[in-house]
Amino acid sequence: MVAKVHQLNNSYTKMKQSRHQEILRSRKKRAIILLSFFLVVILFMSFKIVSTKLQAQKVANDQVRTHQQLKSTQVDNKKLKQNIKQLHDNDYIQKVIREKYYYTKPGETVYSLPGDISKDVTQN
Repeated sequence: MVAKVHQLNNSYTKMKQSRHQEILRSRKKRAIILLSFFLVVILFMSFKIVSTKLQAQKVANDQVRTHQQLKSTQVDNKKLKQNIKQLHDNDYIQKVIREKYYYTKPGETVYSLPGDISKDVTQN
C-alpha cells in the first residue's frame, strides 16, 4: 500500500519553507565562517611551526660553526702558548735570530750554496 502525500500550497507552508531556507542559509553561513576561522588559525600555526623549525636549524648551524671556531681558536692558542714557552729558551731565540737575521757566532763562517733561497730581512 503506497500512501501519497500532497503538500498544501498555502501561505503557511510557504512561510514555513522560507523560514527553513533562512535557517539553512544562516547555518551554512555560520559553518563557512567557522571553517574559515579554523583554516586561518591552522595556517597561522603551520607558519609558526615552520618558522620555528627554520630558526632552530639556523641556531643549530650557528652552534656547529661556533664550535668549529672554538676548536680552531683553541688550537691557535695552544700553538701560541708553545711559542711563548720557546721564547723563554735562549737556544731557540739564538736559532731564530741566526736564521732570520743571518747572525753568526764568533769564528763561524756562513757558506751560501747556489740552490739556497735567501730570505730578505725585511720580508717578515
